Amino acid sequence: MSFDIVGFLRNHTLLHGVPETELENAASTMETVRFPAGEWLMHEAEEGNDCYLVLDGKVQVHTRSLIGKQVVLAELGYGALIGEIALIRNEKRTAGIKALGDVTVLRLDRTAFQKLAEASPFFHESLTYAAELRMKHGLLRKASIWSSIPDSELRGLAEITVRRNVAQDETILQEGAPKESFYMISGGRFETTSTGQHRAVMETGDFFGEVALLAEQPQSATITAMEDGELLVMGSAEFQAIWQHYAPVRRQFAEVMRIRRPDLVIAPSFGAAEGDEMAPSAKHDLLPAEKAGTIRSTRWIDLLFLLGGLFAVCTVMAVWLHNQLWQMAALLAGGLVGPVTYVAYIRGSQQLGFSYVRLAWIFVLSAAVAVPLASVVERQWLFGLDRTAVGFTELSVPLSVALIEEGAKLIVCAILLRGGRMRFLMDAVVFGAAAGMGFAAVESMVYGWSYLEQGSTGEMLAVLWVRALLSPLGHGTWTAIAAAGIWYGLNRRHAAQRTWLVGRRQGLAAALLLAAVALHLLWDFHFVEGLWRVLSMVAVGAGGLLLLYGLLRKGMKEEIYAITALNPLQQNEVLSEAAAADALKAKPLVCGGCKTQSPPDARYCARCGQALRRKP
Repeated sequence: MSFDIVGFLRNHTLLHGVPETELENAASTMETVRFPAGEWLMHEAEEGNDCYLVLDGKVQVHTRSLIGKQVVLAELGYGALIGEIALIRNEKRTAGIKALGDVTVLRLDRTAFQKLAEASPFFHESLTYAAELRMKHGLLRKASIWSSIPDSELRGLAEITVRRNVAQDETILQEGAPKESFYMISGGRFETTSTGQHRAVMETGDFFGEVALLAEQPQSATITAMEDGELLVMGSAEFQAIWQHYAPVRRQFAEVMRIRRPDLVIAPSFGAAEGDEMAPSAKHDLLPAEKAGTIRSTRWIDLLFLLGGLFAVCTVMAVWLHNQLWQMAALLAGGLVGPVTYVAYIRGSQQLGFSYVRLAWIFVLSAAVAVPLASVVERQWLFGLDRTAVGFTELSVPLSVALIEEGAKLIVCAILLRGGRMRFLMDAVVFGAAAGMGFAAVESMVYGWSYLEQGSTGEMLAVLWVRALLSPLGHGTWTAIAAAGIWYGLNRRHAAQRTWLVGRRQGLAAALLLAAVALHLLWDFHFVEGLWRVLSMVAVGAGGLLLLYGLLRKGMKEEIYAITALNPLQQNEVLSEAAAADALKAKPLVCGGCKTQSPPDARYCARCGQALRRKP
């Protein structure tokens, strides 16, 4: 058996020139190992004290992306050396190896490997070069910004990419410096600072330097290493060649530019190929929703059953026992069931949303600020102390109420929507719905409390049930529409657009604000009575929901386009186990930079552009 091993080693390409005695010494420490189909020869991130030469069969090289998915790096067969990177670099395994069928390998322990490396400079140099190339290829595939590039061509990209070690506090780029190279982070943390911009921290998978290359302008930020790290560096010419050759890459970086520097126009030399959509107004149907890894939350159904059931129980107990505690519980549950369920439903349609805690804060803030503010203004200027004394049959009264109440709610929305992270129309719709429903919840409780004070538990419960059922037709819808108008007016994401487009957005902003006030006005205006009054309210509410539905569809398409443009379909991405895949898809990914929740298959945050990571 020793003779067979020596013969195999002697004929191996990497071992030409190694003295026969050294081959025999190394062979004496080796052994033949067999692995059945599907078994893992080695696992990523485990300690590596040996490597293998494939004698028979094929193996598949896997790595985990930053979001926890297994990506195939290569398929290797007879004569391939695997696991050598851990021995050369004295690090943990950078990839896992899986047997595609029955596989026979020759195992080299660390001692045998080192003896061969010392005996043949050619062997050591060849392995070092191959390991370096394989290492860069794995890092490029894991980083995912080049996910749409075929794997065979990505190997060529690895050959022109340089690995660069950096020390803590080292300045990589200086704001105002000439354009230089494109950088991808393969290890460590880096701080980015610029004039007039917020400080940000970038980690593995993030990239920088593209703004200067694409816009042909000086560097727009200073990048400093926060700790010892590693970068993958690509020259300007190489980056330009890739940009011009791959349409998905153009879309990715066009979207990145709209995130990071919406005020800049991409330089003509880096322009899109003929027929390639580049403008912010590009079609939003880049990928169907079912292929975009979209989030479709059903949490609102759980809340509906929970709060609705609680309200029903409290109603029965309040009527039966005439107990003040149950009456107050019914008042609280009745005021919340409609508004909370509505907000959860609207939020469930959002693909790039903030946390539910933030929405709850907006809900409470509107209740605490907008309701008292509107109440004070109405009492001072409109109703005095008795709102019921003023009739709503005169147009001026409901118009004044609509302006006051929508204005009070929009103060909260305007403060929130001024931030640069409110990038999408859906942000305005969801935040507006939360602000409007916070107002509606308190208003329902106030109405219910007024009847309870008069000793009429039945009327209080009737009012609460009616308002809970009609809540989707009222405040939440109106304020969501108005907030969309505020967003169109304040958003500067498309600052580089032509003047007529900006003017159209301003006109749309005004139209949505007027529509919200008009819907509120018609809801409160008593131009008919009795059953016709109820039917008119339902008709007005249906009109508001129809307009909101249009905004939701437009907002969802905008989000899906941003997600798919920044995260094109990744080649060679596989799911290792069905159970693991289900576990990954159960929860959205949370961006470490802006805290946005993204679909579980996304790799980059479409709000801030940073790489997404799934915690182990």
